[in-house]
Amino acid sequence: MAVAGYFDQLSGFTADMLLGALIDAGSDCEEIAASLKRHYGVDCEINVTRERVDGTQVTFASLSCVEASVPETYRAIPDGGAGTPAGTLIGRVIGHLEQNVNERWGAPDQTPGHATDHAPAHTPSVEALGGRHTALRILALCNALHLLGIDTLHHEALPFATGIDATPPLLAALMRGATVRPVDRAPVDLAGCAVLTALSAGSMHGSGFTLRSVGCGGNDDARGDGNRVRLCVGEVARLGEVTRQGEIAHMGGIDQAGDRASVQVLETQIDDMNPQFYGHVLDLLLDAGAVDAFLTPVIMKKSRPGVLLTVLAPTALVGRLAEVVFRETTTIGLRSYPVSRSVLPRREARADTPFGAIRIKVVRQDNATRYTPEYEDCRQAALKAGVPLAEVYAAVHEAAGQMDLDDLL
Repeated sequence: MAVAGYFDQLSGFTADMLLGALIDAGSDCEEIAASLKRHYGVDCEINVTRERVDGTQVTFASLSCVEASVPETYRAIPDGGAGTPAGTLIGRVIGHLEQNVNERWGAPDQTPGHATDHAPAHTPSVEALGGRHTALRILALCNALHLLGIDTLHHEALPFATGIDATPPLLAALMRGATVRPVDRAPVDLAGCAVLTALSAGSMHGSGFTLRSVGCGGNDDARGDGNRVRLCVGEVARLGEVTRQGEIAHMGGIDQAGDRASVQVLETQIDDMNPQFYGHVLDLLLDAGAVDAFLTPVIMKKSRPGVLLTVLAPTALVGRLAEVVFRETTTIGLRSYPVSRSVLPRREARADTPFGAIRIKVVRQDNATRYTPEYEDCRQAALKAGVPLAEVYAAVHEAAGQMDLDDLL
C-alpha cells in the first residue's frame, strides 16, 4: 500500500497552513527541525500552537530561523537528491518551480563562455523567487511529508482568487492543469503552491483510499479569518492490489462496460538527452505501472529539436512514476494534470495455433466483438518456428475464428 495525502478542504494553501495540517496529522515538528539541521544545515525552530475553532482543533505552525543558515532562494538549496530523506520530493518541487520560472523569465544558457550573450532578458530577482521564506518552507514541508511517508497529494478544486493582484502570474502558472474554483480571496504563498501542485495527483475519486489520520492547519497570520485546511492521511492500493484504473490488473479480468477512469498525465520536453536512452526509460515506466508512455517529436525554443515524453499514470502511482522520470532523464521539471479516459470492456484469451498458444485481447463495443493478437507473442513464435510473422498472424486469425468470443465478455 502507498501512503497519500488528501486535502478535502482547502480555504487556502500557504506553506504554514499545510505544515500545520501535516503536524496535526502526525508529523513531528522536532524531527522536521532536526532533519533540516542535519541534512541541509538550516537552524530552524517550528512553533506550534493549537486552538479550537468552531468545534474543530486547528494547528497553527510558524517558523523562526537563523537567517544566514537558510538558502537565499530555492535555487540555492543543496542538491541532496535521493541521498537525503526528502531529496526526491524536494527535487520534484524545485523542478516544477524552475520550469515555470524559466517559462516566465527565460532560462540562462549555462554554456561556458556564453553566459553574457545568452542570459535571459529579465533575470528573476530574489524576491520574485520567494527568497529565504520560500526556500525554508519548501524544505520544511517536504521533510514533514517524508516523515509521514507521503509522496502524492490529492485534493479537490483549488481556491483561485481572481485578479492579478490576488493570484500573481507565477502562482497561476503553477496551478495550470489543476481544477480550480473562483473565490474572492484565498491565502496562498509561493512555497505552499509549489509543493501542493508539484506533488498533486488531482482528485481522490476512485483511488481506493483507506483513512489513517486527519490533521487540520490554520492561517497563523489571521487566526480569526476561518481559513484552514484539512489533511486526510491514508493508504491507496498499489498496482496489483486493486484493478488498475482503466486497465486489466489480472489475467482474465474484465473491465466494466463503458468504464471511465481518471488518470494523471505526466509530461516534459527534453532536448539534451542521448536518444538511445528513451527506449530504456519507456520500459522502466511501463514496468513501474504506467498505463502508457510514449514520445512525440517537438520543436523547442531556439528551434532545437526535442522530444515530448508523456506518461499516463494511475493516480496512486504518480509519485513513483515521477521519480523514474527524474532519475532516468535529464529533465528538471514535470507537468501533471488529470484527464479522464473511456475504456471498453476487454478480456485476455488464448488462441491455440500450430505455433503454440498466442494471447489475444478481446474487446466489445456495443454488440460488436473484435480481437487483436498480441504482437510480442506472435513475434516470438515466428522466431522460434523460423516462419514469417504473417504466417503466425494468419494462424491466430484462423484459430480465433473458431472461438466463441462473445462468451468471453
